[in-house]
Amino acid sequence: MANKYPLKDEPGRTMFVFERGGKIIGNIVKDRTAKEPAKLVFETARYNSLEELQADYPAADEKKEQEA
Repeated sequence: MANKYPLKDEPGRTMFVFERGGKIIGNIVKDRTAKEPAKLVFETARYNSLEELQADYPAADEKKEQEA
């Protein structure tokens, strides 16, 4: 299982979600820019479900981003 989504309160950062050892874990990555490559910023604690991880690290509302 691999999943990714932009973070709500952190523009320019993306959450990559993986399953490791029966638990869900996320890596927050700073998005690539014209001057810098993407960088791993933070690895989350282990969660029992994707819903628990998304409760602590919500996804950005894509409709609002497209309107801006």
